[in-house]
Amino acid sequence: MLLLVISCLTSLIGSAAAAGGRAGYSHVECGLRPSFESFLETGKRIGTGRSVQLGEFPWHVSIQSHRKHICGGTIISALWILTAAHCFAKELPPDLTVVVGGINLSVPLEEHKPDSLILHENFNTTSMANDIALILLSSPIEFSKEKIPICLPFMCDIHTWQHCWAAGWENTSADAVPASHVLQKARVKLISREQCLKQIPQLRENVMCAEVEEGEGSKCQVDSGGPLVCSYWNTMKWFQVGIISEEKPNHKILTSVYSYLGWIENETAIRGKPFLIEGVDNGAHPRFIRSRAGAQLVFLEHCFLLFISLVTIRFLERRFLNT
Repeated sequence: MLLLVISCLTSLIGSAAAAGGRAGYSHVECGLRPSFESFLETGKRIGTGRSVQLGEFPWHVSIQSHRKHICGGTIISALWILTAAHCFAKELPPDLTVVVGGINLSVPLEEHKPDSLILHENFNTTSMANDIALILLSSPIEFSKEKIPICLPFMCDIHTWQHCWAAGWENTSADAVPASHVLQKARVKLISREQCLKQIPQLRENVMCAEVEEGEGSKCQVDSGGPLVCSYWNTMKWFQVGIISEEKPNHKILTSVYSYLGWIENETAIRGKPFLIEGVDNGAHPRFIRSRAGAQLVFLEHCFLLFISLVTIRFLERRFLNT
């Protein structure tokens, strides 16, 4: 019995030591900001001012050509970047790089070379329909406090999402000088399709509308191809609800990420690097997955219950023999 208990504890300690020996951010939960969150009121945990603080939007990346910022993008896994199709020509530019882990483009940052660029097969350069793209990196991102993947949405209802934000370096031309070397942010709010149709009657399918909230500056520019992220009620997770596709007077047109979850899963699987949408099931409801630490706790509980059961059995055996 004692050997059994020792075996349980040894297995648990060995598992914990192995987990601790690996890189602390080799496997991270999406949408969390370990260097920035400190309480559950996550949506209000955005700093004042327009300049982004380090760790505030750790999923935001700069897509560059000739070392000049052309579009924004989002880390969705160690190998995959989500962005807009209109940012690229039909072929992958040989000088394209993805810059991660920082907010100031005037200082050297971590660069990753793309392995391949995947534009939606039905992307239309005239109508901007299906304005979504994926970049497969040639080497994985090693996650840290400044490099965290964003969560993808588990439903499309705009009323689900709160405290929405967009960010950018305010430059969508490879020939232009960035308006700001430091990532800028603006609080935005999603508006209903019906409300948006009143302003934009030709609104296409699978898009969403948002507008900059009062006090944020109506002319605030955000990254084309960059994310619109929102918090989910009072949880500590952030989700990418949309991809910035177009700028209209007083409105921002977003590709609805939720509408393309199947496309993302299929395209990443075809390339042999499948990306599974975390937190999504067939019923489009959040699915909570027990962490490694939680599994270890359950294992310890089982060992403890086994120990109690064996002690009880031993006690009953002795009592029976003595009667």
